[in-house]
Amino acid sequence: MKRKLILLSLAAMLLLTGFGIGRQSATDRADEARVVGLNHVGLRVSDFEAAVKFYEHDLGFPMTYKFNDASGKPIFAYFQINKSTFIELLPANEQRPEGIDHFGLEARNIASMVNHLHGLGIQSSQPSESPYTRVKLAHVEDVNGIYFELIEAVDGSELRRVMDNWKE
Repeated sequence: MKRKLILLSLAAMLLLTGFGIGRQSATDRADEARVVGLNHVGLRVSDFEAAVKFYEHDLGFPMTYKFNDASGKPIFAYFQINKSTFIELLPANEQRPEGIDHFGLEARNIASMVNHLHGLGIQSSQPSESPYTRVKLAHVEDVNGIYFELIEAVDGSELRRVMDNWKE
C-alpha cells in the first residue's frame, strides 16, 4: 500500500508540474543526456477489457497501440493523453497485482543517462530496443527501490510515430 501511495504521489507531482522535470533551456545541446518529461504511467489491471473500454471510450483517450502474445492474450496497450503523455495498461497477475506498476520518463541520450545513474550508484539495465515499439528502453530502480523506465522515442519507433502524428 505504501509503494502504491508513493508512486501515485510521484505521478501526480510529475503531472502537476507540467511534465517538465529535467527541462533545460533551448540553448542546451539536443544530444545532451537529460530527462525531458513524464512519458507514461503503467497500470496493472485485473480486467483488461474493462480497463480498455474505460480509458478509450469513457475517458476518450485514443489507443495508440496494443500488443498480444501468440495466444492472443494482451501484453500491454498504450492510450494517448496528449502529444507525449500516455497511460500503459498491463494485465495483473499473481506476481504483479493490480495497481500502479511503474512510470516512464522520456529521456534524451539514454545511454549517457544510464551511465550517469550508474555513477550515482543507481541500479539500471543497459538500454535496449523494445521488440514491440522499437523505443530505447532502460529499467531503473530509484534510491528507494521503486521501479521506473527510461524511454527514448527514437526515430523509427512506434512511440515517435504516434507522438509526431498527434493532432489536438
